[in-house]
Amino acid sequence: MKKYIKHILCISAFGVLYSCSKDAVKPEPIPDPEQTIAIKLAADFSVGRYNVVLIDPEVTIENSNGVVPQYKWTVKVTGKDGVVKDSVICDTKTLQFIAPKANDYAVNFTVSSGKVTKQAATKVKVSETNKTYNLKALTLVDYFPAPGITNDDLSFTDKSSLLSKIQSDLTDGAAIFLGTFGGYVVTKFDHTVINAYATRDFIVQMQSSENIKFSPTSIFVAYDANKNGIADENEWYEIAGSEYHKSTTVKNHEMTYYKPDPAKPAVAGPAAWQFDTTYLKYTDNKNGSGAITRTTKFRRWNYYPQWLGDSYTLKGTKVYIPVKDVSDGAGTSFNVGTFEWGYGGIKDSSIDISWAVDANGKKVHLPGIDFVKVYVPTFTATGASDLLTAYFEEVRDLNF
Repeated sequence: MKKYIKHILCISAFGVLYSCSKDAVKPEPIPDPEQTIAIKLAADFSVGRYNVVLIDPEVTIENSNGVVPQYKWTVKVTGKDGVVKDSVICDTKTLQFIAPKANDYAVNFTVSSGKVTKQAATKVKVSETNKTYNLKALTLVDYFPAPGITNDDLSFTDKSSLLSKIQSDLTDGAAIFLGTFGGYVVTKFDHTVINAYATRDFIVQMQSSENIKFSPTSIFVAYDANKNGIADENEWYEIAGSEYHKSTTVKNHEMTYYKPDPAKPAVAGPAAWQFDTTYLKYTDNKNGSGAITRTTKFRRWNYYPQWLGDSYTLKGTKVYIPVKDVSDGAGTSFNVGTFEWGYGGIKDSSIDISWAVDANGKKVHLPGIDFVKVYVPTFTATGASDLLTAYFEEVRDLNF
């Protein structure tokens, strides 16, 4: 037993001496395996203009060590100066390629992971469709105004007759009344408006005036992914403008408007312009309620759409807009604020399709859009000037 202990102690001492020796040979570190990228991409694709072709390459990255890869699709374009250069058209792995002109496009795909980069190329042949397209969305899909004085001009007893009139207005370029909160119009392009990379794609024109105050309008867009010619419920996305993430903005807001009783006596307010302060009642889905005041100037006008029943509900994102009475509380003159970007009826009402988000506020990647819904997101009274409402004019493709 003593011999055994000595033997063990001897080995231990030897091990200590060996590990502390200046002449000890340290093992070489094992290098990390080299990172590699492999891409499988078809040599060519074909599609008609204003149609989408899906390009989904197979990308294999070995030994990435958790590095998130970066993707870039580029196409050769000729600038105004005549110089041919690479233009970025997408930054995701999958490309939904769409082009407005018939041509053969050389498309390059780059994958970067850490310091390693790999490229591949393909060609897309875009052919003619023998169709003539319009830069404006001139097909009316749906229309529903919220309360407002101009409803008195729409003396229809059924919606089909109303839609026929609004389609005629849209074709002729006449302004279309939307009313107050929730009032909307839905129009369709005869082609897919392309979601051009890092630029604005379409513009929403609203009626403007130096003397009359109008509400900015919010926007929903839809891409007809299944090509059934319909904007399906799951294809709609909201344009998240400058006000979308503010604490004063209310998502999924609903307002129900009730048909006024023509036999009800008017309840005048203290101001001369307040002809009936209980004229048109409303409730919302946040336990709010109240009434739209009928002004003295428009006391003989019907604010409520005449073809509707006892009530109707409109929905959308409700946005706060600053409004200030500048008539010393008389309610006869107001300053109305505006929004910075992402809305119709503002200084720059051009829209980038890349601002679209889903119902949870998450960004979505759309190759383009076919349908546009424009609606009023505000609910604000401006005294003797009546409600803050909006008039739609047109939606136009900026990349046409």
